[in-house]
Amino acid sequence: MQELKDIVRVGIVSSVNAGAMTARVKIQDQGIVTGDLKIVQNPPKAEIKIKSGSCPADCEVEIKPWIPKVGQWVLCLFKPDGEGDGFILGGI
Repeated sequence: MQELKDIVRVGIVSSVNAGAMTARVKIQDQGIVTGDLKIVQNPPKAEIKIKSGSCPADCEVEIKPWIPKVGQWVLCLFKPDGEGDGFILGGI
């Protein structure tokens, strides 16, 4: 069970590099900040912006990949080799 505890971790995003699709995460119980973790591709996030008034036909839809925000709690998965390489699976 200890091995699983070291592989699956929860933490708070401390910085994001949207261009590289990576982020660093603070693991609270260990008091450490990870290196750059790759953000796993998730379903895209659609943002709808109404241009004027409230007519649904007059809106703009922007579809972006999901990227965590600084301060957001995330679920991380680390490779079991102990090198600190890992992935951000999603927000929680």
